[in-house]
Amino acid sequence: MQQTELFLLGRYRLLAVVLLVGTLGACASIHESTDFERHRYSQLTKPFERNDVVYFDATFDPNFPDGDPVAEAKRMQWLSGWLAQQNMCPNGYEILARRPFDMMENNPARHDIRYEVKCKMQSET
Repeated sequence: MQQTELFLLGRYRLLAVVLLVGTLGACASIHESTDFERHRYSQLTKPFERNDVVYFDATFDPNFPDGDPVAEAKRMQWLSGWLAQQNMCPNGYEILARRPFDMMENNPARHDIRYEVKCKMQSET
């Protein structure tokens, strides 16, 4: 090999290392926000068969287990976030039911718990 070819090969290796380090550094700076957790562990849906409620579905996780008051408070924050994002329930809401999914119930996201939520009317606040 000639000296010029070795020089170019060295430059390409250096460029590859710089790009690799830059890419890994960019991935390390990604953080998990509260919205990430909300989107990962819950969803808000409007049922076809009912127009008086919305469903808030959530998944249990070791970080957000069932029966933990801190995890339940976090789920309520997620619910409030979903409602705010959808511009729903400006006068507050009431949870009519908190129940596990039935075996035959449609649950493609495999959530663990379903809340039936009713928006309050202005006169109810």
